[in-house]
Amino acid sequence: MIIFQVLVMIMLIPPMICSVTYKSCAPEKHCVPYEFCNESYGLDGQFYPELNRTFRDHLHCNYREKCCHLKDTLSICRSHNGTLMQQGKCGSRVDLWFHLHQYTSTKEEAKFGEFPWLVAIYDKGGYLCSGALITPGAVLTAANCVHGKRKYELRVVAGEWDAAVELEPFAHQTRPVHKLLVHPNYTQSMSHNLALLLISHEKPFQLTAHVHVICLPSPEIIHNLRDCYVAGWHLGDFLKNRTLLRRSSLFVLPRDQCVSKLRMTIFGRHFTLNDTLLCAGGEKDSFVCDDPGAIPLMCLQSNSNNRFALIGLLARATNCDGPQLLGVYSNVLLYRKWIDLKLNEHDVELDRYMIN
Repeated sequence: MIIFQVLVMIMLIPPMICSVTYKSCAPEKHCVPYEFCNESYGLDGQFYPELNRTFRDHLHCNYREKCCHLKDTLSICRSHNGTLMQQGKCGSRVDLWFHLHQYTSTKEEAKFGEFPWLVAIYDKGGYLCSGALITPGAVLTAANCVHGKRKYELRVVAGEWDAAVELEPFAHQTRPVHKLLVHPNYTQSMSHNLALLLISHEKPFQLTAHVHVICLPSPEIIHNLRDCYVAGWHLGDFLKNRTLLRRSSLFVLPRDQCVSKLRMTIFGRHFTLNDTLLCAGGEKDSFVCDDPGAIPLMCLQSNSNNRFALIGLLARATNCDGPQLLGVYSNVLLYRKWIDLKLNEHDVELDRYMIN
């Protein structure tokens, strides 16, 4: 078993929190973020907020707040220190779930920081699709998400979890798109459905525990294609006021099985699957049903349970009519030459963020 060394970097979170008025939840109590309520416990010299929810918490406060007595509320005007751990390898992650574990209600809801390379892409009208951070200055997404858009209309948000509120333990980061590169052979079909969003060299994303990069696949590395996930925000959720990051466990199908299953769908019996596409299956109730695309497909490295590579991006809305879910994804490995070429052309460093 290979033990990956984790690079730990202690960082201070400097913002001063002053002049905040909190909502009353009971006599001499108000709703405050958990970290400002001194109802806590100590473990090995570390401070951990008391996260157990009470009836009052549920009734009056937000999911990241506690109904706290005035005498137990920590000084509002103070510097809030926190610890961030930065992973030294692409595709690896830090489990920050102790912050928010009790707030998810279904297995489809992802943990905060579970997939730190996931980003949300917006235009002026709102959320468009998901994407994956492959370097601090580059995002890979599906072309059908951003085709026809202008770069100045787009912004990318990393470190997001609940897109409806801003109460996560660590703040998300937002960057405008500096360059928009759609694959030149994309014709609004499944094939070549990829695009690169480049961030300005002057202000790339800052890598932290909840904002990190995912590895790109390499032909020299074996990936466990039976142990994969898709994750992102479903476009339809933004119309239902349900905007938590969602996930689902999938597996990549062998090519012959994929073709056989797809021929029983609207593609028909003469359908052929070229090497630029692959398909993945899983539980029928997955959140990817009817999503327009760009949801990343991430698989574990065979010798690791905590290092992912970006294997695919949803290229077509998933068919959920049969007994099993079946989705078609762009095969990222087959596009490495184009991705590497474009990053080099625009002086975006990739080697530091590769599997090694």
